[in-house]
Amino acid sequence: MTLAEQTFSVAFMPDGRPAPAVMTAEEAAAFLRLGDKGERCLKYYRDMGELVGIRIGRRIRYPLDEVLKFLAEKVAKSRSNGNG
Repeated sequence: MTLAEQTFSVAFMPDGRPAPAVMTAEEAAAFLRLGDKGERCLKYYRDMGELVGIRIGRRIRYPLDEVLKFLAEKVAKSRSNGNG
């Protein structure tokens, strides 16, 4: 079982729908609740090597398991810094 699976058993979008297995940038930004600059934040995290995005055609997509892994790593880092 991965760290993401241990931390998050079921993933839902902010509107209550189950999160798709592969998300668009807009969906990933909404899932992570990144706000107005969400797609820019996703690009930043991709550029920093913290978040995996895959190119399908002309668009970048975010596999749910990679987004959950990213989130779990952020949670673990926050806890180790005494912020959680």
